[in-house]
Amino acid sequence: MKPNKVLSVKNVVLIGMFGALAAVLETFQISVPFAPPFYKLDFAETPIMVGAFALGPIPAVLMELVKNILKLLIKGTTTMYVGDLANFIGGSLFVLPASILYQRKRTRKTAMYGLGLSIVIGVLTALVINCFMTIPLYAKLMFNGIENIIAMGTAVNPAITNLYTFAIFAILPFNLLKLGMNAAVTALVYKRVSVILHAGAPERAARTSTEKG
Repeated sequence: MKPNKVLSVKNVVLIGMFGALAAVLETFQISVPFAPPFYKLDFAETPIMVGAFALGPIPAVLMELVKNILKLLIKGTTTMYVGDLANFIGGSLFVLPASILYQRKRTRKTAMYGLGLSIVIGVLTALVINCFMTIPLYAKLMFNGIENIIAMGTAVNPAITNLYTFAIFAILPFNLLKLGMNAAVTALVYKRVSVILHAGAPERAARTSTEKG
């Protein structure tokens, strides 16, 4: 997509809209029983994934940026910006694979395959970011050592005794659940939402029903 099309008036409005909706949804969080309390589920990636399908990968990253900026303005940071940076990187790498694939071939089959690929890449990205950036920095800045974060994991699951088991028993299942839930909701709502998003676009209206969403 050309830069002038990426930042068209319609796209800028939609980027802001999806980013704002994601920021609002991120304020509604659900704790999980198998991970420390700073891991919480939300559906913030759903509107961004819908927007990523509709507009493409570059707008998707801009939506993630809008989401995180608005979140900081609404709630501030509780992780000294470490978690916010990780959220931006992880969210971007989650929505990009599905968006890139779908822009090449706009079929439902490609969309479903893209969502599956996004879950895999998103989970792997989360493991790397948490183990090598978020947890070490978070531990150093706020918990006086990584052993205190591991202890929080041990409190909810005795099998967690080090960073490796923390990744296996907390980070991995949490991100599988979170990204899987967001992908599943996206799969349910995108078809109907895309009809509204693409309304008035004659080049798309001429496509078959399987190519629209």
